[in-house]
Amino acid sequence: MENRTTVVFEGNGNIVSNIQNVTENGQLNESQKETLEYIRTHEGCNTTMISNGLGKPFRTIDKHIQFMIATKIIERRGSKKTGGYYIV
Repeated sequence: MENRTTVVFEGNGNIVSNIQNVTENGQLNESQKETLEYIRTHEGCNTTMISNGLGKPFRTIDKHIQFMIATKIIERRGSKKTGGYYIV
């Protein structure tokens, strides 16, 4: 079986790895991986829902989310009040 890697080219020329590369290269710790998996299985969830669902502090989940947004793994869609997080 052939291994393939998908990359996204941003307008500014930066290459952003897909989720598999980010997780395999050790950029996410186990807690961040749990958060990412929760978002994958509960698309559109918000920080409070993730925090309650995983039983982790809100601030911890918020830090995970900010890191994953910065590395282009997830994105926020919708308004502040009703929006949620989705895998890119």
